Amino acid sequence: MKLYIYEHCPFCVMTKMIFVLKNYPVEISYLLYDDIHGPMQMVGRKQLPILEYQQNRFMPESRDIINYIDTTIDKPKITLPDNEGIMEWISHVQRFIYRLTYPRWVNAPFPEFSTEEAKKYYRKKKDPSGGGFVSDLADPSLIQRTQKAIDCLEPLMKNYPLLDLKRQLSWNDFSLYSMLHSLSIIKGITYGVNVDRWRKKVSETCSIPLNDAFAN
Repeated sequence: MKLYIYEHCPFCVMTKMIFVLKNYPVEISYLLYDDIHGPMQMVGRKQLPILEYQQNRFMPESRDIINYIDTTIDKPKITLPDNEGIMEWISHVQRFIYRLTYPRWVNAPFPEFSTEEAKKYYRKKKDPSGGGFVSDLADPSLIQRTQKAIDCLEPLMKNYPLLDLKRQLSWNDFSLYSMLHSLSIIKGITYGVNVDRWRKKVSETCSIPLNDAFAN
């Protein structure tokens, strides 16, 4: 199997996780962000992740990919119920996270932004006015809102199980780590003990580094 992804993409992070947790080999291919032809040829639209599950047979959509791997490959399985508090937290953060991450991702050393053309294409798509990124980067209220959200997550994580290769899985595991992975691109955010321990454990277990080293 071959998985086409962007490094920054939270949905791509989720699909990378399932292969590691299942201990199932997959070839990872990073596409440039301005590569329109590749995804169009595979699934008829520009989007990632895309899984080539058989030769010249492709599957888009992270949830479909994860479900396919979960049903095809043995344990661990996605059987644990979702935590309602975690689900509500994720839903809340999704309302504003991209105003923080969009202008920062393009400044990180991700493979999809390894050419100036790819960066220009991304900025044109995500910030067509040319001023939104600058405005959002300069807005301290967004950082404050994010810090408050992280602080609210801390008590929810007190009894939330660490992710390893032995326990069964929940959809919360995928959604929560992809969200925390995205937030790690934001410089200046501090994490409580429970949140920090959980996100670092998932990073280690799944071999998916956080963005702390080049947060901006």
